[in-house]
Amino acid sequence: MITFVFMAAGLALRVVFKDDWREESMAYGRYILAFGLFGFAGGVTNWLAVKMLFDEIPGVYGSGIIPKQFKEIRRTMKVMIMDTFFEPQLLQKQFADKIEQFADKDVVIKRMNQMFNSAEFDKMLDDRLARFTEVDPTNPMGMMMGMIGATAEKLKPTIKNFVGIMSGDIAPIIAKLGRMTFPIDKIREQVDILMEDRLKELTADRVKKLIEAVMRAHLGWLVVWGNIFGGLIGVVSEAAGY
Repeated sequence: MITFVFMAAGLALRVVFKDDWREESMAYGRYILAFGLFGFAGGVTNWLAVKMLFDEIPGVYGSGIIPKQFKEIRRTMKVMIMDTFFEPQLLQKQFADKIEQFADKDVVIKRMNQMFNSAEFDKMLDDRLARFTEVDPTNPMGMMMGMIGATAEKLKPTIKNFVGIMSGDIAPIIAKLGRMTFPIDKIREQVDILMEDRLKELTADRVKKLIEAVMRAHLGWLVVWGNIFGGLIGVVSEAAGY
């Protein structure tokens, strides 16, 4: 709205003083128009870019990338959760000396929460998320996450919350297996099946809303900066005589 007002004011000045527009006395009017026009164009362009991430625009190729790639996003989420929260070495370390305690579902939930909230686990999750979101030509998902501003810091609360919710579903599986020989591979297999079923509930719309909840507010700054940088480019262009 600010850059639109500048643009409208600049256009009005040009219409009113069209005969003197190129005179030195009208330099302020030309700068007002350049700042408003370029700034407004930059803001609108960035706003459209953000919208195109989440919504498909008819006739605009490449729009709606997140809804279109929701299967790949949820598959990647599953792989990341399995490799991070249910890594064999981590499970073995946490459960090896406490097998007898894991016949009780409530104990399992308590132990899992302790594990997920430990500093050691936090560090490992940060490392995994950093690799997952790394913008690198060999990591297409990382490049896409980088494009929409999905940093490790923003994804971490969502991932931890999702796994915390699933603890109640996973606990009975671990408790049942805990009464046996406590095979880590078997636990991972059962959790993988459960994850597959749960992630099927993440439709394109739910994946879109999940990512929107984390990113949309922060992506609003792209629009703000689009206006600012666009306006500055306009001022520089006018100063250079273009």
